[in-house]
Amino acid sequence: MSATGRRTAPSIVNHLAAFEAAARLGSFRAAADELHVTPGAVAQQVRTLEDKLGRPLFERLPRGLRTNRKGAAYLLRVRLALDILEDATRELLQRDEQADPGQVLLSTTPAFASRWLIPRLGQLARAQPQVALMIDASDSTRPLSGKGAVDLAVRWGTPPFAEAYALPLLPGLAIPVCAPALRGERRWQQASDLAGVPLISDSHDNWRRWLDHHGQPGQRVHGPVFSQTILAIEAAEQGMGIALVPRLLVENALRAGTLVCALEHHELQTPAGFHLLAAQAPEPGSAAAVVVRWLEQEASAAFIDVDHR
Repeated sequence: MSATGRRTAPSIVNHLAAFEAAARLGSFRAAADELHVTPGAVAQQVRTLEDKLGRPLFERLPRGLRTNRKGAAYLLRVRLALDILEDATRELLQRDEQADPGQVLLSTTPAFASRWLIPRLGQLARAQPQVALMIDASDSTRPLSGKGAVDLAVRWGTPPFAEAYALPLLPGLAIPVCAPALRGERRWQQASDLAGVPLISDSHDNWRRWLDHHGQPGQRVHGPVFSQTILAIEAAEQGMGIALVPRLLVENALRAGTLVCALEHHELQTPAGFHLLAAQAPEPGSAAAVVVRWLEQEASAAFIDVDHR
């Protein structure tokens, strides 16, 4: 749309609002009462809109109005557009009214939240008590701008990302892990030893790449399949098989002994990893900037810890 066209937008919105109200209520008078204008003003707005479009939108009846076929189809799109404008305005006002400068809403996956982030939150609370970090753990991708937006997101993926601000956080090194009792039954030494062993899969389906990488391209993958990595990890802890998951998500379990490495020196370096995303770089000194800095520090420490194992 040209700059000239955009300057006419407010009048167009008025025309559309008059059309929608008249169509919904079935008369210019009822629409006028709702819009707090005169019936003549509503009728004029509708006539102007019809002139702009070059076609009638209503059937004028003795006792009111009814949209014609083209008007009814147009009405569906107009209602959607007006709803979007109302939502945007409501969200802007609510953000201004409810904004807490110390609150940061972060979206991430259930696995990352449960296995990496939550065990570290106490450190953030002690170091930065003025920051209230709220966690939205879901495999659904929350938007970083617009309706329902979050301030930050930590997501598994491969760059480039559409977001304006993307920071590599943690690498995608995956390792095979299982319950100690399962590992104690057999001493697997190489990839071919896993033939016939249940291999637990998640939505990333890394087992095929792992077998190819370790010289077993034809080996069959069989075992339970889960939609979330956190469920694959929990299944491995229950002795249901071997899960191939990011090492950084199972470091605590390995330390605690609820999981063990099924095969040493059989990692899979994936091109993906955890990245920190935002619509734009956080303002220096803001609560979001504090969280970003803290995540960077924790990720760096975790990476060094894993790298020296």
